[in-house]
Amino acid sequence: MCFQRIMARALPVEVTNGTLEGDIQPGLATVYRLQSTADTKLRAYIAQGEVIPVATRSFGSIGIFGIKNMSRFYRHVLIEKHYPHHCAVMFGHQGKYLWEVLKYMGIPVDEIDYNFPKGNFYPTENPFA
Repeated sequence: MCFQRIMARALPVEVTNGTLEGDIQPGLATVYRLQSTADTKLRAYIAQGEVIPVATRSFGSIGIFGIKNMSRFYRHVLIEKHYPHHCAVMFGHQGKYLWEVLKYMGIPVDEIDYNFPKGNFYPTENPFA
């Protein structure tokens, strides 16, 4: 880990301190997002997967995540429900606990999305495709 080179070249040291650079360690991970819609309804998604042990050879704190059935999840949840591409990460498979926390926050379970296993179709997915 080191300070981010791109920022450190152009900005004073007091601005760049604390920006670390390096690959995220491989292991289990949960990605999620909690957000409000334009009409002020809270909604969320949770997807469990793993950080894959691949050297990124890039800058910033970065990792490559593997999530089963992500292409379908991306198409039928993230794009259709207008989620931005940013998310938060928890290390380990924490979906069980996060699901309960979101319910306690008052989010209806039909507004908590997750990546469906192969064979389970999303409401807008073409079963003949």
